[in-house]
Amino acid sequence: MSKPWTIGAQLSTSHSSPDLLKFDEMVAAVERTRSILDLEILVLGAREIPEIFSDFTKPATRPAKQIFVWYNLLADFPGVEDRDLVVNWRGQRSRGWSGWVQQAADVDETFRFVCPNNPAVRRKAVERLRALLERYPFDGVFVDKMRFPSPANGLEDVLSCFCDHCRAGAATRGLNLGDVARTIEQTLRGEVPLPARGAPDEGLGWLADLFGAGSPFARFLRFRLDSVTGLIAELHAAASDLGRKVALDLFSPCLAPLVGQDYGRLAAHAAWVKPMTYRVANGPAGLRLELPALVDGVTRLLGPDEASIISWASRHVRGVDEHTLPLSRSAAVPMDLMVAEFAAAVRLAPTVPVYFGLELVCHPGVIDITPELVRDMVRAGLEANVAGTIVSWDLMHAPLDGLRALAAST
Repeated sequence: MSKPWTIGAQLSTSHSSPDLLKFDEMVAAVERTRSILDLEILVLGAREIPEIFSDFTKPATRPAKQIFVWYNLLADFPGVEDRDLVVNWRGQRSRGWSGWVQQAADVDETFRFVCPNNPAVRRKAVERLRALLERYPFDGVFVDKMRFPSPANGLEDVLSCFCDHCRAGAATRGLNLGDVARTIEQTLRGEVPLPARGAPDEGLGWLADLFGAGSPFARFLRFRLDSVTGLIAELHAAASDLGRKVALDLFSPCLAPLVGQDYGRLAAHAAWVKPMTYRVANGPAGLRLELPALVDGVTRLLGPDEASIISWASRHVRGVDEHTLPLSRSAAVPMDLMVAEFAAAVRLAPTVPVYFGLELVCHPGVIDITPELVRDMVRAGLEANVAGTIVSWDLMHAPLDGLRALAAST
């Protein structure tokens, strides 16, 4: 390598039963990793287990140079209330993703999202973070689930939020969400066609190509980008007041605008960002699940056939072609798309280091990683000039041969 990479790792307290998580065993997992490769950053969480958080952040027992607390912002945090959940254009609240339950996995995640424009949610988010950072001497906070629902939840969940708080906030910008909801319904009934290509918008990416930057629906999507960015700015201010850094867990660039994430503007509030460039995982944020789910949702609700969707996407989304969906469904997202996604992340967030998310974990039924898959992803990252990688999403389930493949490749 021409320059050193930064390597970090996530150590989850949410993907195993709490009674199975012991400090000594978790430290042993970190030490096994450190015996194989240099570990600069450790992300610990997201479920708070006081004794583990305390022991990992004590000066005598800190197992990495930098330790960040893993912080779920808009889903799967203590005290989630139904009244806080996002509301789709039909008035239905977030349903979430039930894949873990279906697989009988011992994982504490529902992916039911709350609204970033709800003042109570914003207040609780900042207060929760302040309390965590005051209790434990973490170097910073790693913000996850900082978005609106994704295609894995279904397109109905994606088309959120139309709660009273969002309607009021949008109205101050001259945007009537009632009109947006009616436009969605009319489009679904075939009463109005999808708009033609419009002006470019870097934050919206291909969505601006589809809807036009000035259309009501594009303005709705821009409002969502602003909503997430505004909340992250508040968190960044709170963390900075306490002398802590902020890092962001972002969707892969091709889908980030669809879930309310604007790489360029969010990077202004981050020390580093991690795109969730997962090509094998059959779970939320994994492109292998999200891309087919998006196409299936559009086909089911709007009517165009899959071939037409892919034909359009191949002209507007770098790395997509007629092989993308078949290969994604059968095995893994094609590497051409992954290289394009790495390069897009570096281009969209040029002011901060980009550490791509390397899915290096084994969860039967969701993901089974191999050394060759690890080597492929590292090669793609090197080609795109990323600054490093974050081993995702749990060292407790990371196979040693995958870690060795990472070490040998960097």
